[in-house]
Amino acid sequence: MKFLKIIINNWPIKLLAIVAAIGLWVYAASVKISVAAFPNEIPVKALNLTPGYVAIFDQNTVGINISADSTTWNKLSTDSFDAYIDLNGFSVGTYQLPINVTTSIAGVSIVTKNPTKATVTIEPSVSKDLQVVAKISGVAETNKIAGDVVFDPAIVRVNGPKSVVDGIGQASAKITLTGEGSDFSKTITVSAENQDGIEIKNIYFSPPSVTAKVKIVSAGNVKNLGVAVATSGVPASGYTISSISTSPAAVSVIGAADSIRNLVSISTDPVNLSNQNKTIITTANLVFPLGVLSNGVSSVTVTITISSQILTKILTIPIKTTNLSSGLSISSISPSTVDITVSGSADAISGLSSGNISLILDMSSASAGSHNYQIVSGDFSLPSGINLINFSPGAVTVSI
Repeated sequence: MKFLKIIINNWPIKLLAIVAAIGLWVYAASVKISVAAFPNEIPVKALNLTPGYVAIFDQNTVGINISADSTTWNKLSTDSFDAYIDLNGFSVGTYQLPINVTTSIAGVSIVTKNPTKATVTIEPSVSKDLQVVAKISGVAETNKIAGDVVFDPAIVRVNGPKSVVDGIGQASAKITLTGEGSDFSKTITVSAENQDGIEIKNIYFSPPSVTAKVKIVSAGNVKNLGVAVATSGVPASGYTISSISTSPAAVSVIGAADSIRNLVSISTDPVNLSNQNKTIITTANLVFPLGVLSNGVSSVTVTITISSQILTKILTIPIKTTNLSSGLSISSISPSTVDITVSGSADAISGLSSGNISLILDMSSASAGSHNYQIVSGDFSLPSGINLINFSPGAVTVSI
């Protein structure tokens, strides 16, 4: 009876507790915690960067594995996470720093991240004003082309790392024609490209876009023009450009009379020669001025022959003899040396000295007395790759 009394005492409360426990168990059993890769990369931001500086990351995003229940998983987005690199106390330089990832979503844990570190370069932030230049692609209505383009504003300011901004010469506004038959206006996002035509990152324009007013004009004039190859950079040390050619060597263009009247050539996009030491064969796009279009050819094959620079060097060579008959001896040679000028590639010339070249006179027919000997180029022994240009004197006196 005592046991039964204990059971039925406050039975409503005890029954509620049992029901709550069963409900909690059912919920726990139904909630599945899973660990998996989050499907989207998280953008990495700079935190606590000193004003007046800019940070460049070699990793702009980070991948993460997270732990969460299925209900929470379905609610997550990239905005649910913050990825950052804390730059507090860091100045100009390059560093390997940890990537931090956090979330404010309850029930979500960051299990792993990839990568865990990033290379960060901190530079002074600089800005400069740039002219906006149109880059037009596509085609207008038949027998029409884009003429003058006026931008508002015509000048924009670029901001970014000093090493990047210093190398930017103009801002580009890319306009794509899609069959337009009359003048039009369009808002264009401003960008900048490197010498290979690739858009430059880590820079910001103010304003970020401009309004382009594009004139569409008749394209009734045809003209044949030569191709001028533009280059950037210089070949490797000791090498030079021997020749430049294109295939085809000339192209046909069409355009408004005012646009093509004074044109004598069409330039290519720059071909990069930096540190090249061999012939380059590449395809380069033609750069058509405003109001001018290709009449069929928009790119050419460029061949740039790069060869070793031919350098010269002056050396003084002592005169030696051979094949002198026994019983005879040479008392003097006047003069005893010959000055020579030789040529060769930079590599061949750089280490060349008098000890590498010999001048030997054949004394097999010599007799006692003083004799005048003519020196000929065949008397010199030269290393491979070295050519004899001239020498002086051309004769010496040998006393035997």
